[in-house]
Amino acid sequence: MKIDSLLVTSAANWFYLTGFTGESGALLVSRKGTTLVTDGRFTVQGRAETSGIRILQHKGSLVESVGQFLKDSRFRRVGFDPTQVTVGQLQSLRKAAGAGVRWVASVGAVESLRMRKDAAELAQMRRAAILAGEVVQSAIRLLKPGVREFEVEAEIVYEMKKRGASGPAFETIVAFGERAALPHARPTAKRLRKNELVVLDLGAILGHYCSDIQSESESGTRRFWRPRRPRLQRQRAERRAGMSMPRQGKSWLGIA
Repeated sequence: MKIDSLLVTSAANWFYLTGFTGESGALLVSRKGTTLVTDGRFTVQGRAETSGIRILQHKGSLVESVGQFLKDSRFRRVGFDPTQVTVGQLQSLRKAAGAGVRWVASVGAVESLRMRKDAAELAQMRRAAILAGEVVQSAIRLLKPGVREFEVEAEIVYEMKKRGASGPAFETIVAFGERAALPHARPTAKRLRKNELVVLDLGAILGHYCSDIQSESESGTRRFWRPRRPRLQRQRAERRAGMSMPRQGKSWLGIA
C-alpha cells in the first residue's frame, strides 16, 4: 500500500495514535508530520492531550477543510478506510481535494496495529475487567423480590461511574425469569420474583478500554447460579485457557 498520507476518521483510532479524546475531527498522518483537523470546541483540548502534532481548526465543514488541506499539502495518494468514510463524504473529499489526489482504500490500517496490545494496554484491560466484576457483585446484592429490571440497570451504571468508569461499554442486559432466555434483553419494569433466574450482562469503559462480563444468579441468594457440574467444569477449563492466551504482542487471531 503506497500512500503519501493516511486519513483517520475513527475516534478510537485517532485516540490510539495521538491520545486525542475529542468527539469531532480527522487525523492526517504522513512522513511530513501528523495534523489533527477539528473545530473550535476541541482545539484547546487537542493541544493539551497530544504532543508533536499540528492542530488545525476548520472554519467550514470538516470534510471540505480536510480536502483543502490535502490539496495545499500536494499529497497525491491518500489512504482512507471505506468502512468508515461514507460515499457522500468521499465525494465531498474528492471535490475539495481536487483531481490531483488519488484516494486509496486502506481497510484496517490502524486496526492492524491495535490488535497487538502492549503491557500498559493489557494492564488497563485487566483493571476494566476487575471493575466489571466488582459491579456484578454489587448488583447481585440488589436482587431481592420486587426489584425491577431497569432499577438494577440504573444501579449498575451508577456503580460503574462511581468506580471511575466513563460509562457502559454496551447496553446493559438485566433479565429476570423467562426473559433471561432472550439473547439481548433490554431492561423493563418487570419485577423479580423469588427463586427466579437472573441474567446480568454488562461491560465498563475504563481508560478507553472495555470489559464484558456475564453472570447468572438466583433471586433470594447472593450466590452465583450453579450450573450442572459438567458444564461448570467445561466453563472453568475454557476460562483458564482463555486467560492464559493474551500476551503482549500476540495477535487476537491466535486467541479467538
